[in-house]
Amino acid sequence: MSHANNIHLDLIIKCCQPTELEAQAIVIPTSSQGFMSQGTGALVKSLGGEEIEQEILDIAPMAIGSAAITGVGQMENFRKAIHVPNRLMDASPARIEHIRQSVRAGLVAAKLQGFESLVIPGPGPCANHISKKEIARAIIDEIRNFRETPPELVYLVDTNEIIVRNLEGFAFPQK
Repeated sequence: MSHANNIHLDLIIKCCQPTELEAQAIVIPTSSQGFMSQGTGALVKSLGGEEIEQEILDIAPMAIGSAAITGVGQMENFRKAIHVPNRLMDASPARIEHIRQSVRAGLVAAKLQGFESLVIPGPGPCANHISKKEIARAIIDEIRNFRETPPELVYLVDTNEIIVRNLEGFAFPQK
């Protein structure tokens, strides 16, 4: 994918669990409270250990549009986790503008930390009420409109094949 500023970005879209990949950092959509109770957060906590959640809970609450970086416990395929709130409360539904802000926050945090590779998963079960097409468009738009130098390699992943197909369609439109 060519970036808006003519910066090359290797964008790989996969239908898989985000923890199946290897990168310097993984983005974890969460609530402002920081709980790792669903989606990617629950998966990372189960694989890396409770200390990841404790580390983010010591930082929380976080504003939507912000990011916080923690370790990844026992996980060896990532160096750091970037926690990005996409909803206020843990049981609250995400809003599309919050998904956009969380993607942007993950990219900003990766830039500031100098990460060259990043895994960005879909928003998780909190966004089940939003159309898969709208979610995909929002994620691709935020990557395309990112004004800074993005990581050299970005994986966009989800286990929902419809989101993955829509991500591919927006990222690589047919001519």
